[in-house]
Amino acid sequence: MKPAQINELSYFATLSDAEIRNDLISGHIKNENDYTSNFTGAFRRKINSYTQTGLVATSMLLDSNNEQEMGCDATIIITSGGRSKVAIFEAKWPRLSKKNYQWDYSQTSTGLSHYSDQLNRQKKHKDTLAIFEMFYCEYEFKKQPLYMCDYVSSCIWHDDAMLFNKSRSKPNKIWSKDDLKSMLKKNSKLEISDIIRSICKCEKGEWIRLDNAESIAKEFKIPPNILHINTNN
Repeated sequence: MKPAQINELSYFATLSDAEIRNDLISGHIKNENDYTSNFTGAFRRKINSYTQTGLVATSMLLDSNNEQEMGCDATIIITSGGRSKVAIFEAKWPRLSKKNYQWDYSQTSTGLSHYSDQLNRQKKHKDTLAIFEMFYCEYEFKKQPLYMCDYVSSCIWHDDAMLFNKSRSKPNKIWSKDDLKSMLKKNSKLEISDIIRSICKCEKGEWIRLDNAESIAKEFKIPPNILHINTNN
């Protein structure tokens, strides 16, 4: 990808996440799915409205149950020169401002942690896809806990989340707010712009020889909420 396109994508991602976090702070977001949908929609609109480098973005919602199978909420596909990078992410809103809120819960069938199960399901394609976790924050800007980002959501790569989970005394135990705090404090603060930049600079995820979103979805069983970005290169 051209450096100017990478810079645009990173910038638009930051603006979109900050915009929807402001909506969350203002009480206009209902839940994680609402935030995710609004974020990817804002990202699409900013790309199409303000790009100076020829980027084009489209959104689609495919008819599939792959979200449950992959343990993630949404997909971002970046296509350039007939090949694509595919990123999938799981979004959590841990409601850190609520004292007794439990953001993880037990699986009804096993009694084990739902989030740990999601992490384990995500690793199926970890060597090919770029996989990350995204934690939404309802605190006012710069009033959030120090281990969270000032204006946007806090992200962590799947591999780092898996390493932390394995370090817990009981990896299948329900995650607490203290677990989340420890994980985010242990790893560098990452914003969505850092995630996008690493993907575009080939530091995360592998290029695949497909440029059609539906073909990619069929091949990898990605989450059906898809933002497809084409560089037109």
